[in-house]
Amino acid sequence: MTKTKVDLDKYADAAMYKRFIQEKNPAVCVTGKFDVTNLLRYKKRAGFNAMMCYCIMQAGQNVKEFHYSIQPDGLYYYDNIKVNSVVIGKDGNAYYPDYRYCDSFSDFEKIYRYANDFCINNCQHLQEDTGALISTSAVIGYPFTSFSLAMSDTFWDNFLMWGKFVKKFRKAYLHVSLRFHHATIDGRRAANFFAELQHQINSFKM
Repeated sequence: MTKTKVDLDKYADAAMYKRFIQEKNPAVCVTGKFDVTNLLRYKKRAGFNAMMCYCIMQAGQNVKEFHYSIQPDGLYYYDNIKVNSVVIGKDGNAYYPDYRYCDSFSDFEKIYRYANDFCINNCQHLQEDTGALISTSAVIGYPFTSFSLAMSDTFWDNFLMWGKFVKKFRKAYLHVSLRFHHATIDGRRAANFFAELQHQINSFKM
């Protein structure tokens, strides 16, 4: 993993960054409808959330703007993406396991299970500086069509959230909301990411 601080004088989107980094409400939230039929073909062999997290990781890896991370001391660029999610520990509280980048789903699934088990059993977060973060959360009790995700004062990373998928005829669909910081990503880049995510879902194999 390589982490490099960005020289804003050489940053291609410096004007956008300088404009929106000063805003009190720099978040933009968009929602897309995804065909997840292909993932359900593997539901007896792998968890749906694990497959979604892997596809998100691969999509982010292929969209340059998702490699940037806004941190308190400036803007950084990572050569890899990492993903995290939310699990409930034995004490009933929420914890956040990080999943570092992997090329193959088999390797990712091992990391995914280890990180989740660690957080659940030890009631601790597992957060490592191994890549630019795409955070995720699944609320699978209801087929929500969108989420409005505000930007906090301390958490500026890209964030994806979804509900329960819906089956219609022979297809399955899932609404996914993406919150991003406008200092590094605009609507065009968000659209590129959504298109890449659908591609990763469609091409997923085990």
